[in-house]
Amino acid sequence: MLSKNLKTIRSINVQLKRYLSAGQTQAKSSSSSIQVSTLPSGIVLASAESESPLARVAVVVRAGARYEPQSKLGISHVVRSSAGLGTEQFSSFGITRQIEYHGGRLTVAGTRDSIAYLLEVHNDDEILPKNFAMVADTVARPAFKHWEVADNTERLMVDRSLMEDTPFIQLTELIHQVAYKGGLRNSLYVPKFMVGKHSTEDLKKFHRETFVGSNTVVVGLGMDHQQLTELVGQNLILPASSGTKESSDFIGGEIHQDSCSPLTYVAIACEGVSINKSPKDYIAAALLQKILGSGSQIKNSNDLNEAQRLSQAIKAQLSGKSTENISVASFNYNYENTGLFGVNLVAPNTCDMSVLVKSLVKEFRATMTSVSDAELNDAKNNLKTSAMIALDDEAALAYEMGTQLLMGGQKFSIDDYLKQVDSITMADVKSLGSRMLKSKIALATIGQNAPYLSDIQ
Repeated sequence: MLSKNLKTIRSINVQLKRYLSAGQTQAKSSSSSIQVSTLPSGIVLASAESESPLARVAVVVRAGARYEPQSKLGISHVVRSSAGLGTEQFSSFGITRQIEYHGGRLTVAGTRDSIAYLLEVHNDDEILPKNFAMVADTVARPAFKHWEVADNTERLMVDRSLMEDTPFIQLTELIHQVAYKGGLRNSLYVPKFMVGKHSTEDLKKFHRETFVGSNTVVVGLGMDHQQLTELVGQNLILPASSGTKESSDFIGGEIHQDSCSPLTYVAIACEGVSINKSPKDYIAAALLQKILGSGSQIKNSNDLNEAQRLSQAIKAQLSGKSTENISVASFNYNYENTGLFGVNLVAPNTCDMSVLVKSLVKEFRATMTSVSDAELNDAKNNLKTSAMIALDDEAALAYEMGTQLLMGGQKFSIDDYLKQVDSITMADVKSLGSRMLKSKIALATIGQNAPYLSDIQ
């Protein structure tokens, strides 16, 4: 049985938060309270004080699914799933017992760009060093003992089962698979045909090539910078070498998966904005997502939001018919050198999906070039409020700070971020929108009543 306090966070939860990553990572207080330094090994450290009695330490490594060799697909999933297994210094039992004994929690999250380890524990002079030593050994010196790797297959299959039972996760995997040429098409989940095929030597080789100093950021919340520097310097020993580089190209296309579900799932996307290029484009994309609509912000609400453009388009197309079991929302994934921006639609098989998707594409294109001043102002207020609310989750903040520093190489205060949101003009939004309209299109569907690109273009 998996430990309740030693678990793998489902990557979909992380990705659903990424649309706010700029706001989330830009610190709860001013930028002067965040201290950043670099160790000789290349590891970047960032710290910020907190009123919480807990210390939160996030180790973010550029070792996500996009860096997997084609012959070893799924190996990043195996690595992150192996967190908590034996290391060169500690046994699996010892790691679990020590962290749970002190009421701590170790969680691991994976995206296509990175793997992140987050330790949450009482900030005590004895407790924190003992627990971080185990996390550091988990990150830097995993043993990948062949019998533990074999036993871990069950956990991988549980992850796969959750993915297969969740159409939205499958849809996200499919749209990436068809949209990109390169590592970003790789799934966050080990393919079924590769389960049990990664040897100890394979895992150690992947770890050796990706877990290096220049690929790593460590964020500490609830501690001073000297404390974090000593913790990392004494425990997290990584080689001072450069990591593997990867560049994916957006190529578009379509992919269709049959299903016996009474619902049809559709994702349609164009190339979006990267996490490490123009800050204006990055924020403009977040504003466009707000204008199009990213789903209901009211818990347990099943109705379409009439204030969002995509919902308006669907309601107009249905002409008063029931919108029960229909959901529509835009998505905005940002990666190191590219992005994915588009729309998800779920509707019963009895609907004419081609007509619904056509109406969404029409509204999408109209939004890219015709946004009113009132819509832009509302989107700015919505984005700023969402960013400030997100700051209350310090665990997510630690992870996102690490991601931003690793991928973007910079930090900002929340005040600076809010000013940047306010500085976005209509011209900025329209400029990004016009470039998106020139992108190729990617389409992924699951279900029996799926449209094709030829039906909607």
